[in-house]
Amino acid sequence: MAKKAHTGHHSHQDSERAIAKNTAVEARAKAANRDIQSSAAKTRGMQQKAQAKRG
Repeated sequence: MAKKAHTGHHSHQDSERAIAKNTAVEARAKAANRDIQSSAAKTRGMQQKAQAKRG
């Protein structure tokens, strides 16, 4: 517990670095999510077409 009180003199630099890392990670995650959603929409459309063919 005593060590936690000591960590604090580099916190500003670390938080800036963490924020920069977070934004990069978020951007990557958003891009990946967009890809997943578009591919899911494609497969959904294909399934609906196949079902329509089956009647």
